[in-house]
Amino acid sequence: MLQEYSWPGNVRELQNVIERSLIIAETNVFSVDKSWLANQPQPSGSLPTDQKVNERKRIEAALAQSNGKIAGASGAAAKLGMPPSTLESRIRSLKINKFQFKEV
Repeated sequence: MLQEYSWPGNVRELQNVIERSLIIAETNVFSVDKSWLANQPQPSGSLPTDQKVNERKRIEAALAQSNGKIAGASGAAAKLGMPPSTLESRIRSLKINKFQFKEV
């Protein structure tokens, strides 16, 4: 399926699909939803509600495990397998209060 897609967004589109799969995955199996490869771009914030909830839970769990730390080897971004800047962006878009996970 990935090889047959024309990738009009080029490498960035492929990267986004892979990142989305890693964030949303509940198992260690890599999978891609066909709707992510639609020929027409989806509007911003178009993830279905259950996928947003799942992504939020995974990010909050990683933040809890890392005591609110985003970057570094023991940070939430490393646990989720994504760049810290991407995680920061997802935290903002999901309106997660990252400070609630920091130990005082």
